[in-house]
Amino acid sequence: MSTKIRPIKCPNCGSEKHVQLGDKLYRCKSCGTEYFLDDDDITVHVKHHFDNGGFSSFNGNSNVSITSIAKVFAIIGVITFFLLFMIIYGLSSSSPSVSSRDSISVEDTYRAIVPVRYNGRVCFFYLTNRSFSNWYSDDKTPPTGYYYGFIDPDSGKVLADKLFISDDDARKIGMTAFHMLEIQYLNQVKKWYITIPSQFILEIDPQTLTLKNVTKTIFAKKKAMSSGISSVNFISDTYEDHASTSGVGEGLKVVNNLAETYYYFPATDRLYTEDAYNYAKELPISELNGEVRDSVFYILERKDASENSSQTSQNKLWRIRFMYHLGDPQDAGYFLYGMENKRGDDRMISHNPITGWFTGFETLIDYQDAKYILIEYKTSISKDAPTVLQLRNTNGVVLWTHSLELPMKIRGIMRDNQKIWFRATKENNSGDDEDYIASLTLKEGYLKYEYKFATNHKVPK
Repeated sequence: MSTKIRPIKCPNCGSEKHVQLGDKLYRCKSCGTEYFLDDDDITVHVKHHFDNGGFSSFNGNSNVSITSIAKVFAIIGVITFFLLFMIIYGLSSSSPSVSSRDSISVEDTYRAIVPVRYNGRVCFFYLTNRSFSNWYSDDKTPPTGYYYGFIDPDSGKVLADKLFISDDDARKIGMTAFHMLEIQYLNQVKKWYITIPSQFILEIDPQTLTLKNVTKTIFAKKKAMSSGISSVNFISDTYEDHASTSGVGEGLKVVNNLAETYYYFPATDRLYTEDAYNYAKELPISELNGEVRDSVFYILERKDASENSSQTSQNKLWRIRFMYHLGDPQDAGYFLYGMENKRGDDRMISHNPITGWFTGFETLIDYQDAKYILIEYKTSISKDAPTVLQLRNTNGVVLWTHSLELPMKIRGIMRDNQKIWFRATKENNSGDDEDYIASLTLKEGYLKYEYKFATNHKVPK
């Protein structure tokens, strides 16, 4: 019987390329499968266990090579990555909270933060220079410019947030000196005003939650101002410790475009020339035509710690009773140069101390009204000395004393029935200062930071 010669093929992949390992024992070069022949040289048997070069055995089809396994894993990995990418992309596209397309990065630089009254309650007005950045630039990005708003300090709710003027429009009219603005509440007219050098007057209206430019309308009936404004400022207080406008009256110093200086008092709608102003602010009580009010304010007398010291550390509170000429000029800086040197107008009725001497460096009256006086001072001349806040009643009695843990600037103060509210600025030597709405309880002086003004944040479109 003749022998039939057949090519030896791998039972796994069919390749004829092999390596002979022994008598009738072979290994496929293509897939690595080992197999042997029966004695009849016809039947091919697969060897199920073999040395795989130190790799762990794969529990499954023993005919699958290590290379095939790697290929399978690679394919599975690619498919898995693609599916995960599609899932994540789909979720981000449908969720506005995680998509940068639906939010805008905001940077705020606050120019004013003051407490005002809205519906009988304290709220805070702010004016900020705001810029936007959006990776996906489109028409939905608001303009960079000056924005204002009102915040409820108890809840942190923003009652209003509006564009006042864009940067482009501000440059067109020359309204660019927002960093030098001044802001005051004029009690007689019951209005908040902002002056922006050199020629702009704004009015805050807390009841309508608006800010408007009144530069042209406020002098609409004054012929002397028909040429326009070249500069405007609040009349400076002649006594720094008043913590009020009682020293000089509630008015504006304005210069028109003909270089003429005037003094304007909104409560009475009177415009004075400089000569008339200097005359009117020293009129005696008998010539004030009944437009007066029996009023009180408080000032500090200061002196050095000793004859050999140049550091002012001794303080005394005085009560000044005078006749306030409502909404018109006055000069109530009665003791600018010490309590022995009376000056100013002739409207003072009495003056008397309400405390003895007490120690405090860099002492200031931060706030005063008909019930309370808030004093700020440092305990020593050291730069690291903590700032102390002290509340007294109008008889000079100390109600509480509170030492601040961090350096802080206190600006813009208002009181309600339970708290004293103010803007607190924490000074930061390594970065930007931080602005807060802060409060002090009237009863024990407990300090609380109620709200932080974020300088960098995101807002939805």
